[in-house]
Amino acid sequence: MTLGCCEEPVAGLAVDDRALRHTWTALGPLAVGGWPVRYGLGPQHREETLAVLDEVLAGLYLAVDADGWLRWLGKAHRDGGIGARLRDHLGHPERARVFAGVFVVAADPFSPPKAIEAAEGRTADLLGLRGRMGPRHWPVITEQQWLALVTSHPALRVGRPRPAGDGAGDRPPAPA
Repeated sequence: MTLGCCEEPVAGLAVDDRALRHTWTALGPLAVGGWPVRYGLGPQHREETLAVLDEVLAGLYLAVDADGWLRWLGKAHRDGGIGARLRDHLGHPERARVFAGVFVVAADPFSPPKAIEAAEGRTADLLGLRGRMGPRHWPVITEQQWLALVTSHPALRVGRPRPAGDGAGDRPPAPA
């Protein structure tokens, strides 16, 4: 990357509880973990934050500047997860300079990639971001398509019920 390779990301809206709620609800039943908290991306916290976010393999993220204004809405569904995606962003000097924090809404890592993509587009629509943050492009998706994608996630594992008295339950087997 060369200095000045890209323009600084345009500021969107202030990230508040409303923005976080819309991001959370866009993932629907795919959302996992607790309510999103702000992670620091300043030089003193960056490596620690990225190490923590390496464990989040899928989800949506809202990168903010020092004043809490949205600078980037993105998704991750890849090896290395959100930590790797943010490292890509921070390779751009203008993003590294303005990204001061990030809010993450984690998704089930087994979620279909198209569902995570649909949730990103749905978040952009719920927040009214299209045309507001410069030349950013989010997936265009109807409400029906979004709903079908985020609710079609199959169960990870459905096990057969154990037969009664097989000794594999929570109680130890009866003494002989």
